Amino acid sequence: MSTYIWISCFILSFFINILMIKICIPILKKINAIDTPNVRSSHSIPTPKGAGIAIIISLLLLFYFFFPKENNIFLISMIIITLMSFYNDYKQLSVLLRLSFQSLILIFILTLWTPIKDITFLNAFIPMWLEKTVIFFAFLWFINLFNFMDGIDGISSIQCIIIGLGATLSLYLSQKTFDLELFLSAFITGAGIAFLFFNWYPAKVFLGDAGSIPIGLLNALLLFLLCKNNLWFVALILNSYYLTDSTFTLLKRIKNNKKPWKAHKEHFYQIAVQNGTKHSSVCKIILLHGMLLILISIVATIKPTILFIATSIIISGASTCYLLYYLKNKLTSDLDIN
Repeated sequence: MSTYIWISCFILSFFINILMIKICIPILKKINAIDTPNVRSSHSIPTPKGAGIAIIISLLLLFYFFFPKENNIFLISMIIITLMSFYNDYKQLSVLLRLSFQSLILIFILTLWTPIKDITFLNAFIPMWLEKTVIFFAFLWFINLFNFMDGIDGISSIQCIIIGLGATLSLYLSQKTFDLELFLSAFITGAGIAFLFFNWYPAKVFLGDAGSIPIGLLNALLLFLLCKNNLWFVALILNSYYLTDSTFTLLKRIKNNKKPWKAHKEHFYQIAVQNGTKHSSVCKIILLHGMLLILISIVATIKPTILFIATSIIISGASTCYLLYYLKNKLTSDLDIN
């Protein structure tokens, strides 16, 4: 049943998302949902934004198709966070209001959604309330860092493919082929590939907050379920680049007395683009590194000893640090960019 779910969900996710995004683009143009470039933008052409709506509609349809008896907590959470984010794309809600909405949704899904509500990891070391607090803020940070990192054409699709494929292979190799985990990994992979057709440089459409925020939540849920299945190291390895780039940049902005929530072009991948590298070239480098992370995850899953896991985390961390250095200092000179 699990293999059937992954294959069928991947195929359906790919084709339904292709169709929904194609339908969505002229609608976004008609309602003037356009991202106009400014000094903080990495694009130079006005581009429709909000295709995330199409992807989340596809998710809701497929989730209901595969899990018709599942309670509605997941569906309600995804709908509310998507609508709130879509509204923010055009009305620019205050940071406090956005975080408040996101926090309520996270409390709702973390405490009421059956697959994750009773998960504990650190209760042997810290009080339950502290563990729940750590999990809450980890989710809040992840969904927003995914939004922060959605700054050049193709990058969010690439990250979804890396997470989806890496999670799938690790789940199968660990023989933890549960339907929900495989559904999420299949959908994320199929949606990532589908959106890449429209978002590869030069992009025809952007996700917008309506896509990056709920897809960030979707990825966070998958990674949390990996942790539930004792694959926490896979979750950490697959996200080492996104976590490092976003966290380092946030801390640097705070240190320089800059508002961390303001749009900017200070992420390492954005610096590479500002230095003259094409969006597509940056994404190819990130994808290549992502394939390395998947390979490292596979090795750690096959040999889940303390030594192999620790070594895998160290190698993934070292490779990520070099990637950041490469994006900032060497990419333009190492590639033949016109």
